[in-house]
Amino acid sequence: RAPRLSDPRTFNEKMLWLNLRTRDPRRVVCADKFAVRDWVAERIGDDYLVPLLGAYDTTADIRLDALPDAFVVKATHASGWNLIVRDKRELDWERTRRKLDRWLAGNYYHQYRERHYREIQPRLVVEQLLLDEHGDIPEDYKLLCMAGADVTTILVQVDVDRFENHRRNFFDLDWERLPFELEYPPFEGSIGRPERLEEMVDVARRLAEGFPFVRVDLYGIGERVYFGELTFTPEAANGRFRPEEWDLGLGELIELPVRR
Repeated sequence: RAPRLSDPRTFNEKMLWLNLRTRDPRRVVCADKFAVRDWVAERIGDDYLVPLLGAYDTTADIRLDALPDAFVVKATHASGWNLIVRDKRELDWERTRRKLDRWLAGNYYHQYRERHYREIQPRLVVEQLLLDEHGDIPEDYKLLCMAGADVTTILVQVDVDRFENHRRNFFDLDWERLPFELEYPPFEGSIGRPERLEEMVDVARRLAEGFPFVRVDLYGIGERVYFGELTFTPEAANGRFRPEEWDLGLGELIELPVRR
């Protein structure tokens, strides 16, 4: 259905309104996978940042022999343009470089018209590959921070098996599972409460301050919490809620700024 941008009420409508009607330069900085590092360091300290191995304007600048065996490559100007390398000796570098060149030449804004991506300088960042005690990619916890008139409500999104059989659950801060779906069906198994949940919530509140809405993605590994990224338009504001009334319910938690 067509969104009611003259009187936005649902979560998706408010995400679209913010995307189309606001000109907050912080959204560009915070969506940039490289520029956001300085912004995060100023707000919560650089101990929460994943170690940076390099930032590059072209693939010709990347010296593969200088990188460790395992690492992650991210395009600064897009969502989901990430490459996980567990062993660079098994990497077809020429094929990989062509893929990275396509990323650098692309403008992610044209996919879903998320305005903040349009102005980001295309770059590649290489970060340390984080692994848990089992040698697996750690769970990431996505904290939806919704600022109302008097209080900021935080819900936690957990995605399971994202690359094969994607499932998604939502929890409140008491770690009670919430009875709705967003885009993906729920995971029916048990998902344990993260050990550092209180710290994650504190970090999310500090990073979300001043925004009507932002999703703060964090990793929890043992005693450490690491920053992942900030997201302003989850599912490009086109995610389907089931039951649909939760779209309105979450939207009511967000107070939009007055447009001058």
